[in-house]
Amino acid sequence: MRQRKLRFSNRWMFNRVMLDESVCRHVVQAILGIEIERIDYLNAEQVIEPDPDSHGVRMDVYVRESGADRVYDLEMQAVTEPSLGKRFRYYQSALDTRELPVGKDYDQLPESFIVFLCSSDAFGYDVPVYRLERCCEDVPGLRAGDLSHWVVLNAQAWEEAREGDLLDLLRYVQTGKAVGSLSREIDEVVARSNKDRKWVEKVFSISTIEENDARRRRIELRMARAEGLEEGRAEGLEEGMEQGQRRFAALADWLIENGRVDDLKRAANDDAFCEELFREMGQ
Repeated sequence: MRQRKLRFSNRWMFNRVMLDESVCRHVVQAILGIEIERIDYLNAEQVIEPDPDSHGVRMDVYVRESGADRVYDLEMQAVTEPSLGKRFRYYQSALDTRELPVGKDYDQLPESFIVFLCSSDAFGYDVPVYRLERCCEDVPGLRAGDLSHWVVLNAQAWEEAREGDLLDLLRYVQTGKAVGSLSREIDEVVARSNKDRKWVEKVFSISTIEENDARRRRIELRMARAEGLEEGRAEGLEEGMEQGQRRFAALADWLIENGRVDDLKRAANDDAFCEELFREMGQ
């Protein structure tokens, strides 16, 4: 039986590969065209909750450049995100809240880069890179100067990318072909990670559970709307489902960290058992 393998575009594999400091640094350099000597991990899968009652932000790879006042959040987006602009907005606010401690002035906020590496074209203009900056519509050339930068990469348009590591990176994300030095460096880590069969099977298990959970929520939402629920109630149901998704994701992370994959599989199909686990976790 042929073994299943994870690609770099899988968010779990992306996170694992980017924990290699050399690879992560080279990827950042390829995307932004800047030289970086070293980076420090603030950690992978960084969860930021600005307020206990707010929507938490789960960052894939969150790093700081050593010796420079710059931070980078790198996100793998393998599925289409219809609210990408609002997601940028919220990630930025959460990042800034973390980076500015109580009593510090705004000028102490670091320069920040939030990058979404997408396997599809987020905006439909068929360009490989979208650089989004806050500008004044009334005065051409006037920028807000807030030192926050949003970048969206479109792997589908890899052939339109400039030569070098950026083209190599986008081509690898889209096709899986390791042609240049950067993609070969990434591919070595991907191949090594795929040899960890226990970890790979865990990822496939949680991915299947997440997909089934998302499918079930979509069906429930469609049924609710089909039954003629008032618009306000339907929106409330959708918000409740999103909260449930975040709650289950936190449970899944906790179970995986404690090596309880079997319990995770059972929780996906046994609501009563799932509630027991929530209580055990303290939720």
